[in-house]
Amino acid sequence: MLFCFSILNKKVKAVILMTCINPVDGAMAVVMVQFAPVAATSIDEVEQNIDTIRNYVKRAVNSFPGVDMVVFPEYSTTGFAYYSYHYLMATTVPGPVTDKLAKIASDHGIWLVSSIVEKNEDPELMPYNGMLIFDPNGNIALKYRKMNPWNPKEPWTPGEEMPVCDGPKGTKLAVMLCYDGDLPEPAREAAWKGATVLIRPSKYMYPWNRVWEITNRARAYENIAYVVAVNTVGEDESYSYFGRSMVVDFEGNIINEMDGTAGMIKVDIYPQLVANARKQRASNNHLYNLKHRGYTGVPPYGVRTNPYSVYREWEKIPPEFSDAPPLMEPVANIARTILGNQKERLKKGTCR
Repeated sequence: MLFCFSILNKKVKAVILMTCINPVDGAMAVVMVQFAPVAATSIDEVEQNIDTIRNYVKRAVNSFPGVDMVVFPEYSTTGFAYYSYHYLMATTVPGPVTDKLAKIASDHGIWLVSSIVEKNEDPELMPYNGMLIFDPNGNIALKYRKMNPWNPKEPWTPGEEMPVCDGPKGTKLAVMLCYDGDLPEPAREAAWKGATVLIRPSKYMYPWNRVWEITNRARAYENIAYVVAVNTVGEDESYSYFGRSMVVDFEGNIINEMDGTAGMIKVDIYPQLVANARKQRASNNHLYNLKHRGYTGVPPYGVRTNPYSVYREWEKIPPEFSDAPPLMEPVANIARTILGNQKERLKKGTCR
């Protein structure tokens, strides 16, 4: 809840939290878990991360009765570092990793959001960086493939679709993974398809700690949606991770957030407020205004044509954006080589 009051003629915002172990009627209770996944080089280490996920879910259910959803960071089953065997750890959907995650969800009767590295249907292509939403029966309600892998470090095949699924308490859920949230398009695509809660599992590192807050708040405000942003902590051979998992409301206010330590936090959100705002707002109704430009001056619908050449002419790339910056290619080749070597090991049967 947000209250504004005046002190010496200055408007001050105060966010009042409803702090209770259980959700009230109409609230969706989300537990965010931030931890440091092991950068897996074996199936045993993937199992170690799954055990951590299982233990946190058990704790969340016991500590917060009525919790609806537990959300884990990007790479929560495999970890991420240059020595991680991502190609060798890639799994099918469904597959042995997803079966274990499904059982965690069904055993505890919660919605579970967790990651996988998904095998590509074409064995010659790189895997997908994936995220799954499981319903309380253990069914896969949503499978998302990261649409914008982080160049030049992530050697994944990009996904081509932004799916949206029904969630608890009348929500519509979508996922954007880490760098996806640095761009406006994935979140807008999800909101345009009806998503009211944008889940952003991440492995966000220093020095982008300030950008993390800016992008979470911007994606929430411009799409009139909650953003549930769950980050990693600790460090690996690649980077150091600052945590600060947070939930942002549809006005761009941080409802609650964590610090840089491992742990979990429960936050209640109210999805019906998003639906009401989208239907009833007479100003700052960004989703309506996007395709009703100049409504006031051009009744009754405003102008509905697309003025943005960047979208009308998607494949037309200006020369200054056509070629990769000089350092991008050699850095990208490091990641390509590592996964390529893993692929060759898999072909030769020397990976297990």
